[in-house]
Amino acid sequence: MAGNETTSRRPPPTVIGLLVLLALLIVGALQGGIAMVAAPLKPLGMTVDFLERAPVHTYFWPGLFLLGIAAASALTFVGILGGWRWRWAASIEEKAGHRWPWLGALAIGAVLLVFEVIELFLVPFHPVMHPLLIAGSLALVGLPLTRSARAYL
Repeated sequence: MAGNETTSRRPPPTVIGLLVLLALLIVGALQGGIAMVAAPLKPLGMTVDFLERAPVHTYFWPGLFLLGIAAASALTFVGILGGWRWRWAASIEEKAGHRWPWLGALAIGAVLLVFEVIELFLVPFHPVMHPLLIAGSLALVGLPLTRSARAYL
């Protein structure tokens, strides 16, 4: 971290919404990831039967994926709030025209969206969770693209 640049501006509603989504994602991904790594054969009451068509046979790797998403989300969350500027990200920020947390939020949303769409075809459809997670992923992509979030970030 090069420096901590805090801003006195109040975040717009789009950024507050993004922070809320990231916070929910951190909590959910941590809970699921820890459960899957700790009990890869039956986390949270799920059985490996759900993985019948998946390329994995336990929940260990999906659990690690979720822990990675939780870590990236936490880093992005703190980056948005703290206004961190990192030297290594300066050239990327210059090319993108936005700070790294903006790119982080977009990347997390895009990765989750791809993951959820693939999961939709590999595990039995859940009438609440799949649509909810796909909608959340779309929001994680869409909120940073709004004019107010781009200007803030």
